Amino acid sequence: MRHKRLKLSAVLLLGLGLTGLQAQTMYVKQSNGTQTAYALSNVRKMTFSAGNVTVQKTDNTTGVYALSGLKYLSFQDFTNGINEPQTAAGSTLYAYPNPVADMLTIDLTGTKNGEGHISILNLEGKVMQKQQTEGTGIVSLNLSQLPQGIYLCRYTNGTETKTVKIIKQ
Repeated sequence: MRHKRLKLSAVLLLGLGLTGLQAQTMYVKQSNGTQTAYALSNVRKMTFSAGNVTVQKTDNTTGVYALSGLKYLSFQDFTNGINEPQTAAGSTLYAYPNPVADMLTIDLTGTKNGEGHISILNLEGKVMQKQQTEGTGIVSLNLSQLPQGIYLCRYTNGTETKTVKIIKQ
């Protein structure tokens, strides 16, 4: 059952990532620090089985990664900070690391007015966690009590609403 949920999460991540971000590259970062980048135009398919993720390229070469040894699978390159923010079109809200294990960092420096609140919503729209913000800058949220899954991180104030997709490990 756990692998089925993981597969569904990966498919949703891939689908939402491709449509929402118009990603060109997928990054696979292993716990040992090794990162592999795949141009999406060169990826034929991804499969999840027996605790592994297999990425098959169009030239029939494959990369096999143990799910337990992955730090993240993302459409952003986190090696030199945030090069491409995980945001909705036109948004400037940064949320990292993504996927997140416990502490999510949210950078509000690009927002017009930092006073507002941050909500974590499940995909059904239910507010799972809410925190008031006192100004622009960096906000940390402890998400350790949330179960694994895909969530939305939403920042709202009197003039704007910004939402980004996050994955809780």
